[in-house]
Amino acid sequence: MTWIRVQQIRSPTRRPHDQRQTLVGLGLNRIGRVATVDDTAAMRGMISKVQHLVRAWCVTALTDSIESQLDTLRRFNRRVARVEDSRFWRRYKDKEPNAIIRFEKMEIESTSPTTLTLTGRMHSALRDFDQDELDAFVLNYRVFTQDNDQLSIRSLSRIYGSSWMPAEARENFEEARTQLNEHLNSQATVEFGDTKISIGDLVYVVTYGGLAHSNPKKAEIFESWEQSGVMGIIWAEFFAHMRTLMATVKFIKSLNEQVLANAKHFLAAHRG
Repeated sequence: MTWIRVQQIRSPTRRPHDQRQTLVGLGLNRIGRVATVDDTAAMRGMISKVQHLVRAWCVTALTDSIESQLDTLRRFNRRVARVEDSRFWRRYKDKEPNAIIRFEKMEIESTSPTTLTLTGRMHSALRDFDQDELDAFVLNYRVFTQDNDQLSIRSLSRIYGSSWMPAEARENFEEARTQLNEHLNSQATVEFGDTKISIGDLVYVVTYGGLAHSNPKKAEIFESWEQSGVMGIIWAEFFAHMRTLMATVKFIKSLNEQVLANAKHFLAAHRG
């Protein structure tokens, strides 16, 4: 279905009576008033009769754009629901993964009355670690975080920035996105000597260096982490971030549901 938007731009004063009646039939009869009518032969005939009094344009592109964006929100929600039902998420949604740490040839040095330095070979791992579950989960993680994916959070930000989107929904979305970015920019609990690393950098190395193997430099860093014996702690930090990400996408899912519930109002407003 397509529509035509019509705006009256001139007065029908001193025009034939049937032209005024045509304006009324189009839902106008006042300068500046806008109406949206079905794109039918009858309506086009009426518009043609008063074409010197109105301007008209097709609104198919506008409504089709909104429909497409709403469909993207629906597909995003289906993807989130799929992740919620995954074995990985069911395993860790209610608990933080615990790392088991073991030292070999450990030496203890007192550096102050309240601090100690532990030196030795460290081995760390997670209980019940399932690589297949993790790999399946990360495929969905990359959908939500890769900028070029249509279902990524950044892509959804363009939809929430659209003129038809209610201001409250836009503000709630941007607040959730800001909080996630602040979390990614915060410092990870793992430090390598004097080198500090953000949670975002840690997640990027694990995802694209250790799991996707798509970045050779990140792969080298990941391999050095594996050799250092800290992977249990790295995985614990990574899984903790996954919980934060899931909290964000679940919130966006609920926000999408509210927007979709009012979709008819948005479309009606842009048709008329």
